[in-house]
Amino acid sequence: MPANVGATSFSRSVLRCLQRAGLSAGIILYKRDERLDEPRVDIVCRSGVICAILRFNFDMSEGAVSRAIAEAATLLLAEHGMNGQGMLYYQTDALLGFHPEEFACCVTHHGPFVYDFIGTFPAVATGRAFGDAGKALHLLKHQELGLSKVRSSERMFVLQHSHLQREHLVSRGVDERRIRAVRPPIALIEEPETLEDENLRAFAEDAELLVFTAVARLDYFKNVELLVDGCVQARRRGVPLRILVVGDGTDDDVAREGLRARVPAEHAAEFMAIGKLSKPQLYALFGQVRSNGIFVCPSRYETLGITPLEAALSGICTLMTDSDKVEARRFFPAAHRFGPSSDGLADAIERMHASHLGVEQLGKELQATISAEISEENFERDTLSAWRHFSRAAQRLNV
Repeated sequence: MPANVGATSFSRSVLRCLQRAGLSAGIILYKRDERLDEPRVDIVCRSGVICAILRFNFDMSEGAVSRAIAEAATLLLAEHGMNGQGMLYYQTDALLGFHPEEFACCVTHHGPFVYDFIGTFPAVATGRAFGDAGKALHLLKHQELGLSKVRSSERMFVLQHSHLQREHLVSRGVDERRIRAVRPPIALIEEPETLEDENLRAFAEDAELLVFTAVARLDYFKNVELLVDGCVQARRRGVPLRILVVGDGTDDDVAREGLRARVPAEHAAEFMAIGKLSKPQLYALFGQVRSNGIFVCPSRYETLGITPLEAALSGICTLMTDSDKVEARRFFPAAHRFGPSSDGLADAIERMHASHLGVEQLGKELQATISAEISEENFERDTLSAWRHFSRAAQRLNV
């Protein structure tokens, strides 16, 4: 099944890379269980992979959870008959504060750092962005705990997928010699499906120009209101476009209704908002609209931004908000960036629509530019180089 979020997709790519290199002893899967007083570890096999299931909750002592993680790692190494010291890879920093010190480790930070976010956006925006103040505080607490450990331990490393994250870590005192960058892992679906939703297919096919975005969640970070406002502005200037928004659960229409309300009545027939698509169906949409589509990433804050990169690598003309708080921006040439305002987006849409090349050719040229940098092969090369560096550094500290 396609991964629901970028962190999961990224970790699967890391797993495939390590498996192919003979460097994987398995996976520790963790599950919060408020009924337990002590952590519990069970060994299972899922999809041909040996897994240790760690059940715990955040009210347990740091030492108890740390010992359980060490037990899980030791069991996995024993299952594979591996000798020598293992190294843990953390998909995110959620459990990093519980890391057992006897193991070396590396981590990839995916979610935005609350500390960095509140230094950039107003306090009221933080609650909106992270769900509520309580969730933001819980996340801040455990991010700070993990950061403290990374900063103080020479045997903790960072497999970095975002310069935005690197800048924050270094500014908070993490030794940049323990950070190695990897380019994002994006493997395109080679034989896309047919678009199943007939209404969506007709809406896309009949558009002279389709301006669209696709996100998992229509939240504060994604700033899809900017897409709607910019498109309405472009229509008022005479650009014959349709607006498509894909995001949130099929049964959760609250945010989509809010976006519909931003569209004036005279343009309402040219607006569609639907629930998020599976990965294969998203690629089916990409295949449908290469000749008449413009994908837009209007995000306020994005530690990477996989979907706009997938759109560009699929040959879709793609526009990226020109903000240093959106990581994927650095892969896009200046002609495909826009100032983060409705006027800035309208200007960019108007420019692309008026180009003598046409949006299909603009998409092909963008695809060629980005594919030279981003591929599964480049990701694998970067990851194994970083893993080799981390392993050697950890071994030197063991001597």
